[in-house]
Amino acid sequence: MNAEVQISRQPVSTTVAIIGGGATGTMIAYHLLRKRRDLGSNNVVIFEPRPRLGAGVAYGSKDPQHRINVPASRMSIDTENPNDFTDWLKQHSHQICDPEAFLPSGDIYPTRAEFGRYLFERITPFLVNQALLHVQDTVVSLQRDGDYWQIQTAQGTVYTAAYAVIATSHPAPALPAPLQKIAHDPRVISDPWAKDIFKTIAPQARIAIIGTGLTMADVVATLAAQGHLGSITAISRRGLRSRGHSHQPASLFGDFSTNPEQTALGLLRRIRKTLTSAPDRPWQDIFDALRRQGKAIWMALPATEQRRLVRHLRPFWDVHRFRIAPQVERALNLKSENGSLTVLAARIEHVEVAPDGLILHLRERGGRNRTIQTDILINTTGPDHAGILTKPGFLSHLAQNGFVQRDPVGLGLWTGEDHAALVGEGPVSGLFVAGPLSRGTFGELMGFPEVTANAQSVAARLADVLQISTHSEQVHS
Repeated sequence: MNAEVQISRQPVSTTVAIIGGGATGTMIAYHLLRKRRDLGSNNVVIFEPRPRLGAGVAYGSKDPQHRINVPASRMSIDTENPNDFTDWLKQHSHQICDPEAFLPSGDIYPTRAEFGRYLFERITPFLVNQALLHVQDTVVSLQRDGDYWQIQTAQGTVYTAAYAVIATSHPAPALPAPLQKIAHDPRVISDPWAKDIFKTIAPQARIAIIGTGLTMADVVATLAAQGHLGSITAISRRGLRSRGHSHQPASLFGDFSTNPEQTALGLLRRIRKTLTSAPDRPWQDIFDALRRQGKAIWMALPATEQRRLVRHLRPFWDVHRFRIAPQVERALNLKSENGSLTVLAARIEHVEVAPDGLILHLRERGGRNRTIQTDILINTTGPDHAGILTKPGFLSHLAQNGFVQRDPVGLGLWTGEDHAALVGEGPVSGLFVAGPLSRGTFGELMGFPEVTANAQSVAARLADVLQISTHSEQVHS
């Protein structure tokens, strides 16, 4: 049996349908099946078009320059076994095949593909014993059908499930409005994660990158590794670049969850006060404490203050919170030092199309106008949260039918603390939302340790509410 590809071609009834087989969906299946070993064959089905579970957007990259951006010691499929991934790395002798991953400090930063392989190996036993069915297909429709959910795939097969879990990734990035008219220009790369998308870029090509966060850093590292020598200009409203990790051992510092602040301004002042009180500590210690306490901090803020925090402070939080791997940081620093990488704080006013390039008209912070000409434009602006329920797909149909809605902050889907999808104030029976799409409720759900804890919580909730007897009889009758 090929555990990587198990495609169902016949209508199937099941108990739990997990839509999305990236890291979040894979971990939910893993923990649910460990908790409920009484579930029969094919009572948990996971829909993922990629051949391997666990890869997804984040860990499906084959580029050796794309590394996990926190030490391996903080990455594990199980919060109760935090060394699971580092132990797996040692067992597989990755120090021999990827010596760049092992730093003198003792920290390990393997490729994201290696972490994807680790997740797949952990879920494989459940595929082999048929406790889990991987349907290698895309879900195009999710509808309520009496007491069950009806799932239709792109290949036309229909499944029914008592419970459905939305564990899909972030929505794809959208080009900023001034660039949408050139979306189909062959010189515009809208999806920087597309396979081999940079292979045809000439070494001397002038490149403009929209966005200056983690994806920009990955793009620059990839271009540098393939020998690109031309100028790179990265543009964002504030011109903030993702920071690196501390060279000192990590040590959390600061209490932000005891008597948590009720306003975004109060939280900002508390953070600044904590930073000032510990001038000899790396700032990373304070931000790691904030991250660890993120759920309590976020849930203490009223919705109006949550929106204020996202609007005004999120860009500054992101560049300190989402750090780049040391190997990637070295690549960016080298490019900056030799003058081939420039980061601008500016917004795009409009764009002109010319035979010898694209001409970007910018307004820099401070009001000065600037024009740059580029051969290639790469979009790294991040997920299009505003379009999550408007772009074609099963989520937009769910919203139209009244089964999901955006959260009040605009970060994802409205979700209860028990992970149930909410419409208004009422839960939707049998429908759950997991992972980063639920961070409007839980706050910090972008880092892997937080996503792991969330997946375990969803699995625990499912294990508690599963009533499999009646439906199981239908499955096996």
